[in-house]
Amino acid sequence: MPGRRSEPPTEPTTAEGSKGVGLAVAGVLVAFFTALPLVFIVVLYLFVTVYAIVRATGPGSGENPITIVVGFVLLTSLFAVLLAVTVHFVGRSITPAKRRSRS
Repeated sequence: MPGRRSEPPTEPTTAEGSKGVGLAVAGVLVAFFTALPLVFIVVLYLFVTVYAIVRATGPGSGENPITIVVGFVLLTSLFAVLLAVTVHFVGRSITPAKRRSRS
């Protein structure tokens, strides 16, 4: 009947899922967050190396600390945004689609 609402379930609902899948996801996350500082350091080292090469071949002498600080801030922000986008898409793919009830 139109306008009739179904009653909420009286029994507690449990989340269905595989324990193995949960452990696999946890393992991937631990490996990812363990490797993240290493990747971050490598990217920062690469940035400083490229900056030093460009600065050495260009006119003028000396380094500009503002450029290095801005580069570090931009790389850190990039990693944070990439992490947020990854979490968004992984969470979106894991969350099941809501289905309409056929009442």
